Amino acid sequence: MEKDKWEYLLINGKFKTVEVKNPKFDKGILNSIKDLRPFNKKEEGDKPTVQDAQILKREIYSSFFRKPFKNFLILTGAGASMDVGGPSMKTLWNLADKKYQVKDPLEINPDENGLEKICKEVKHDYTDTNLETLLSKIEGTIHFNDDLEVELNNQEVKLSKIREEVFKIIKTECSILCPTDATKFPHKVLLEKLLQRKVTSPRIKVFTLNYDLLFEYASEKLNAIMIDGFSFTFPRTFSGRYFDYDIVQRENSKVQEEDNFIQRVFHLHKLHGSVNWERNGDKTIIKDNPKKPLMVYPREAKYEDSYDQPFFEMMARFQRNLRINNDTLLLCIGYSFNDKHINSAIEEALNQNPSFRLAIIDPGFNNENATSSLKEIKRLALQTERVIMVNETFSDFADYFPEIGTYENNDLPTINLRNERTKD
Repeated sequence: MEKDKWEYLLINGKFKTVEVKNPKFDKGILNSIKDLRPFNKKEEGDKPTVQDAQILKREIYSSFFRKPFKNFLILTGAGASMDVGGPSMKTLWNLADKKYQVKDPLEINPDENGLEKICKEVKHDYTDTNLETLLSKIEGTIHFNDDLEVELNNQEVKLSKIREEVFKIIKTECSILCPTDATKFPHKVLLEKLLQRKVTSPRIKVFTLNYDLLFEYASEKLNAIMIDGFSFTFPRTFSGRYFDYDIVQRENSKVQEEDNFIQRVFHLHKLHGSVNWERNGDKTIIKDNPKKPLMVYPREAKYEDSYDQPFFEMMARFQRNLRINNDTLLLCIGYSFNDKHINSAIEEALNQNPSFRLAIIDPGFNNENATSSLKEIKRLALQTERVIMVNETFSDFADYFPEIGTYENNDLPTINLRNERTKD
């Protein structure tokens, strides 16, 4: 008989948790439960339902987000794009696996998959479907053992070519089309609510690790103005100074000249590049469908890439905003806490910024395979109301996101976000 298991739907300190017994999920959506706590029975014999659990969870996080945080920051990872057709790392692995399937019946060893051969060449376990680790080992082999060749379908293919082919798969799969149904476009739904903030408050700042153009599409649908670090002239060229610009309305009839900020303006920082960025000499420009998009691909060298422009400028602004000691909230959506340079910045804010708040929206934060950093934050969330974790899909969260108010400061214990190193 299967042992009963309790899982959290929400954690926000010692006395604000929602737990369900033996929950069943379908693509992150709760389908059934055996029990709920806390649960207030109306009548003797009442049994909690999925609806009861969802209502309780959403009441608590609605209360949390209804506070008017002065500095509102958003960080999105791959999970945020998956709701609208974006690929998971597992999907990218499967596509690479499919690309290198044996096609020649005269292949010497037709039972051995092409990707399996590549893995053997770079000493990667084929059963470990971590594409980032594989790409890191391909690059390491190229760097230390020259550009080796792998026999694929009776042809010798250099590792450097294989790497570029995998990069192309990533670029293609991350070129997501704009959703046609606006009600099923969580980027638009959430931005529309957030951009109703008072114009006297600091602008909403979005930081994304994704390469897609979903926030750009959302901005277009909302008729919002997006400050993304690129010039307002063509070709649109990157310079960090554009993040210091704002949009104001000037009326000559005013007796006293003063700033009159317009509504629906936000900042977008693409920390790992974009499918429409291109390097042009010493400049970074925006270009439709570039042949070689400027992107920090998933591999160990991405941390070194982050110190090149324009990525360094984006990262520096991420760190700077986390340090603002004035009611700062970082809302993480679909981020697995697997990037050490991002984790280090968040860790510093948690430990050093007394007014910093952290919110995590992730339908899989209870997963046993979650990163050690995410597990550490879960431990922290059970101690303080300054951290909230919510088991919710991005689409549902955007639909149930409320208006915003004020909050009190509380002490926060020290946290250390150090992921365990994977063994080769």
